[in-house]
Amino acid sequence: MSLPPITTAEALYAHPDHERFELVRGALRVAEPPGGVHGRLATRLAYLLHAHVERHRLGTVLVEAGYVLARGPDTVRGPDISYVSKARIPPEQIPEAFIPGTPDLAVEIVSPDDRAREVAEQVADYLAAGAHVVWVVDPRHHCVEVHCTGRPVVRLGADDWLDGEAVVPGFRCEVAEVFGRT
Repeated sequence: MSLPPITTAEALYAHPDHERFELVRGALRVAEPPGGVHGRLATRLAYLLHAHVERHRLGTVLVEAGYVLARGPDTVRGPDISYVSKARIPPEQIPEAFIPGTPDLAVEIVSPDDRAREVAEQVADYLAAGAHVVWVVDPRHHCVEVHCTGRPVVRLGADDWLDGEAVVPGFRCEVAEVFGRT
């Protein structure tokens, strides 16, 4: 299948298969479909976050939503899970198209085919666009890396606690719970 030139967020969104792609500095990239373990972890963590966010009316948790992180050239990324505070975008105002700006929290779950360089590039793009925190969930090592601008990366193991800090106030769960081991 030959694709027409797609270099803007709007052109990407207009494509019928836009959910299969990301746009990185004006270049189209195929977003490979994730596997079963990835899906299970995404569902589990999204459920935990969503339950907390809904209970406290903090904002919106999304799965696989596209964000326009930069313009000219455009960058559109789709984190596996994301959170947007209601102060930034009230839940009833989440757009149908790609969301302008960055999520407050972006979560990337490492797939077997992901290269470390690509994951690091995703994290850097989210943080450069203004995300407060990025969690990188690593199913192989049963750990979560916490990335924040201006702070060293923190690697959490199964016995540690994942904390929403000021970004998702009051959210806290054991890392083992993310992987289904409590």
